[in-house]
Amino acid sequence: MGYALLALDSDPPRLLSCGLVAVARELAAADRLLAIANALDALIAEHAPTSLALERLFFNKNAKTAMAVSEARGVALLCGARAGLAIAEYTPQEVKQSVSGSGSADKKTVQQMIVHILKLDAPVTEDNIADAIAVALTHAQRARFAAAVASAR
Repeated sequence: MGYALLALDSDPPRLLSCGLVAVARELAAADRLLAIANALDALIAEHAPTSLALERLFFNKNAKTAMAVSEARGVALLCGARAGLAIAEYTPQEVKQSVSGSGSADKKTVQQMIVHILKLDAPVTEDNIADAIAVALTHAQRARFAAAVASAR
């Protein structure tokens, strides 16, 4: 599971931290989920975010993979709710549209746009980390837009 933490006090946002929640494959399913929960709780405690953004699960032809992703998402939702975070979910198409301008963009295009938007020195080549950054950027964009609309009222 990838994660990304952004600071929204600048434009573009600043990437504070990103990485993978690494879990040993040989662990039992319950122990893997517990490891994910512990890692997310630690990230939340360290960085004190105000919101959690996740990619909505889309239908996957591989039921085993879809189930594992769904379980991990459930753990993330639980950790966010337990910490009192505002929770947002975005479809893969919404994320691609937000980051690249096209809801049908491929992963490489999204990864290139992440580098451009955040002015990174190197590309993010790990798919799960790039996805997490893209979801965080989508949420940042939506949060700024919502704040602008609210202040205009």
